[in-house]
Amino acid sequence: MIDDLELRAVPSSDPTVLALATAQQAELAALYGEDQPQVGLHPEIALTLLLVAGTPVGCVGLQPVEPGLGEIKRMYVEPASRGWGLSRILLRAVEDQARAAGLTRLRLETGTRQREAVALYTNHGYLPTPPYPPFENEPESLCYAKDLGEVEDERVAVAVEAEAVEVRRGVAHPG
Repeated sequence: MIDDLELRAVPSSDPTVLALATAQQAELAALYGEDQPQVGLHPEIALTLLLVAGTPVGCVGLQPVEPGLGEIKRMYVEPASRGWGLSRILLRAVEDQARAAGLTRLRLETGTRQREAVALYTNHGYLPTPPYPPFENEPESLCYAKDLGEVEDERVAVAVEAEAVEVRRGVAHPG
């Protein structure tokens, strides 16, 4: 496993998470063009910053939608830190946070050109759902949802998968 990981709850005004979100939006604009719907952050969003050896490398948000339903927002790992299983750590953290908040279902939107994101979500039990506003008329939007249940077996699978990634690489995270 990667040493010196920290997950830190931060406000939506945190400059570090805002910088990561800006980088994410620039990456998405390069993939899909500038005319994509810009969805503002809900005032009740709970943001989590991921740090490796004290350096911010990723973030994720949990946005309430309605009783029992939350939405994953701003899931992002900066390019130099990809391939180390950090997105799985963020995904597990936001799912745990949702369960602790009493949510029973999570949904998310990603895009047709984000193959790694689609693989991450589908490999962790997210199923395709019809697009929801404001994405219902966006041909490159893909929406997914997952009913949250017990987590123990999934945690074991994530830990084994993360260790396998490190063994395949044969090196430690540069952090």
